This record gives sequence, C-alpha cells and structure tokens, in this order.
Amino acid sequence: MKQKKYNAVISCGGLGTRLNKISKDIPKPLFPINGQSTLERCIAELNKYEIKNVLISLRYKKDYFINFINKLKGKYGVNIDTFIEEKPLGECGVLWKVKEDLSDEFFFINGDLIFSIDFKRLIQFHSRLSSNLTLVTHTSDHPEDSDLVSVPNGSLIEKIFLKSSPNVKEKNAYLGNAGICIINKDLLNKINAPKETIVSSVFHHIVKNAFALGINVFSYNTTEYIKDMGTPKRFNKVKEDLLSNKVNLKNYKNQQKALFLDRDNTIIECEMGKYILEENEIIFLDDKINSIRNIAKDYDLVCIVTNQPSISMGKLSIEKLESINSKIIKYCLSKGLKIDVITFCPHHPHKGFEKEISILKKDCFCRKPNPGLILEQAFLRNINLGKSLMIGDSENDLKASEQSGCKFINVNSL
Repeated sequence: MKQKKYNAVISCGGLGTRLNKISKDIPKPLFPINGQSTLERCIAELNKYEIKNVLISLRYKKDYFINFINKLKGKYGVNIDTFIEEKPLGECGVLWKVKEDLSDEFFFINGDLIFSIDFKRLIQFHSRLSSNLTLVTHTSDHPEDSDLVSVPNGSLIEKIFLKSSPNVKEKNAYLGNAGICIINKDLLNKINAPKETIVSSVFHHIVKNAFALGINVFSYNTTEYIKDMGTPKRFNKVKEDLLSNKVNLKNYKNQQKALFLDRDNTIIECEMGKYILEENEIIFLDDKINSIRNIAKDYDLVCIVTNQPSISMGKLSIEKLESINSKIIKYCLSKGLKIDVITFCPHHPHKGFEKEISILKKDCFCRKPNPGLILEQAFLRNINLGKSLMIGDSENDLKASEQSGCKFINVNSL
C-alpha cells in the first residue's frame, strides 16, 4: 500500500549547544521538561488535530531518537518516519530531499518549541487567503535577536528583517517568527534547495527567496503559547508555564480574557484634534503604562484598538503607522507591558481633506464608538468579552466597550 504523504515535518537535527548546561548529552527535543520531552509534546499536539503523518529530520545523536520515536508511534497511533542527514542540510534542506513524499500543504515545525495552538484556525487562515506560505508570528519579547516581519495591514508580510542583520535593533517591526509555518509544496519547485555548504533556516532561505520572487507570504499573528526552550533562561520559563497550565490555557480552543487599550492619551500623549504622524512626536505616559502593566497580569492578551482617521485623510500611510506602533510596542515591552496585538480603524466619515483617500471615507462599523474592532478580535481569538476589560480616556472608548460587552475603566482614574 502506498505510504500516505507527510503533513508535518519536524526539524530535530540541531546541536542544541545553548542548553548543554542543563541537557548534558541528551538532544534538546528529547530532554524532559516536567516529565515529558519537547518532541513528545509536539507529537501530542499534532495528534489532537489528526495530523498523523510526520517526518522528523535527524542528524546530531540520531541514535538517541530511534527507540524513543518507536514508542511515540505506539502511544499516539501516529505514523512517524525519520530522515537521517548524512551531511548538515540546515533547518529546511530536508524538504527538497523528500519533496515527492510531502502533502500539497504541510506544517514545518522547529523541534525545540513548546507550544499549544489551535491548528484548525491556522489552517482556515491559510486556506482563506490562498496562501503559499504562512508564518506563525507573535509579538517578540526579545526583538533585538529575533527574525522580524513587517505586516502593515495585519496579514500580508511587506518586509522581513533577519536577526543576523547588524541594524535589526533599529528596524520598526515587532512581530517575530515563531518557528511554525504552513508551506505549499509547489513553493519548493519555485525555490532552489539551499546549498549543502550553507546552513539555512526556513526564514533565511524559503521566506527570503519567496520575497525575491514576489510571492505573497502571510503572517498568522497569534497570542497562543509558543516558546523556544533552547536557552537555560527560556527553559526555566517554559517549565514554570507548564506547571501553571499557562501553555494549554492560551490555546484558542479555550476562551481568552483580553485587556483592550486605547492608544492616544492612554499610552501616549496626543492633543485633541491633532494626530501623531512621526515617531519623534511620541510622548509616552509612563505613569499610565506602569498602572496598565499591573492590570495586564490578570489577562491572557493585550490588544490596542485605535481610531486612525489620518489615514483616510491622506496624512498618514499604513506603513508609517506601523513604524509608529512598533516604537510604542517596543517601549512598552521595555517597561514590562507586552502588547500582543494592535488593530486600527483607518476610516473617517467626513470629506474635504486635501489628500484624502475617497474609498476610506465612510461610516464604518470599526470606528469607535462602534464595537467592530473589539468584536473582530473576539471572533479571531475566541475572547470572552464579558470577562474582558477596556481602558481608555474618552466617551467613544466607553461606548465601544459597552456595545461589545466589555467592562470599562477610564485611564485617568488609575
């Protein structure tokens, strides 16, 4: 009988040198955290979503894996095969070696991740956008050494920033590559395999070359739990999060409790009737950020919802807005407030502005006090609005929260 095509590939060929002090001679994916290895947790997550034909690429200490993988097959009823790299192929080089055995669409997952995500939602996103390549992304809590993407409109990636770039710290982007993606197999026919002398990752090879060819790459921004456990600090954090059940609770199959924030005069200053159009115009409200940081600890995710009518007026581009928002997110992160999502309304109902964009001049459902921005996030992230909170400074924020079913606190009362 013909072998079923692989619908997931897990990369486990790395050396894992950064974790040697803890893992000693045991390869990272096999090292137990709270009694269960990273690799087994990955197989268990895939199995929940009927992703049952898995290929694991191996090289470093490959013999350690074989018996363990055989046990996983029996325990989970998953078909697991291995590909042994005789020479280092990098993170993604194996894909061209096994191309004919891959499903038309397949998951690619780094083997040192602890995660719990709703794969059904991810697949729906990928299919809805007819995507060739979908990267799972999240707000990076260490943007200075992360591969970053710029996603001005919320889904289509416009720019990429490699962590190896010397000026990545200055880039105005905040979404990091999470190490999970969906790849259409046909993409491998358009991109050459990496040279065997070059160790290449999905991001540095497939994503980079897809951009060079003008192929659309999409970002699936999630606040679900995905963390690389490859350093002692991250290992200990993952261990703590597993003990508290945080890993599973942040999966979108479970209802989330969100903290929604207005931006202007809640996080940053903005005079009435004025607009923030440049990064150097930003003045942070540190006292309010500090107060919000303490409140945020009780919520699963933090989302800024902001009206930005200056876009429809022709005063501000979406790209410039993302640059401004990136600076805000990175600053808040430095103060201990992690903002997971920013969503905005670009519309305005009035005409008469010199460079206005007529298609955006409308009375929309997303412009606060309407609840559209909040309701959209509730749909995308399975948010329980009755347990969620909005913090803002205006009557519009109050009405938007009331109409969406959220509680409300005026930031000036904090």
